[in-house]
Amino acid sequence: MSQKGSMEKEVKFLKDWAVRYIKNKDIITKKIISLKENDNDFVVTRESEHKYVVVPYLKEIKEIIKEIKKFEHGKTLICFHTKSNFNFLIENWNEFVELGRYFLVYFVNPFSKLDRVLSICPYTHQLISDEESLKLGLNTMAETVEFTTEEEIKKIVNS
Repeated sequence: MSQKGSMEKEVKFLKDWAVRYIKNKDIITKKIISLKENDNDFVVTRESEHKYVVVPYLKEIKEIIKEIKKFEHGKTLICFHTKSNFNFLIENWNEFVELGRYFLVYFVNPFSKLDRVLSICPYTHQLISDEESLKLGLNTMAETVEFTTEEEIKKIVNS
């Protein structure tokens, strides 16, 4: 299978999982008015619109920032919870902080025996943490969801 075909499957798998996750979170409150899916993102309307951008593996900061900045209101980046993705967040922390208080990152491992989603709001974490404890705090949070690997994901998604 081509690299592109494999990546499309991984985007679809992660997006479908995230859509179910968001819908399940809304079962009690029933505040979702609409949900519109696109190729690599979806928009949920409650009182306002919130865009979820699906990027399974974080590799190019400029492309990610460009995609996220297209949307003014709430925005969430959804990626797999791999060590590489988590390290990418830490290495590009300031760029993510600059996306503002309505930006979140969901690190997802649908196969985790612990929690399956780690939610980080860089802007808020930057405000409440001092520089020395920030990385330690983020690493501690990361342990609440088991890390996965690109190989494990490809094996499951392509089976």
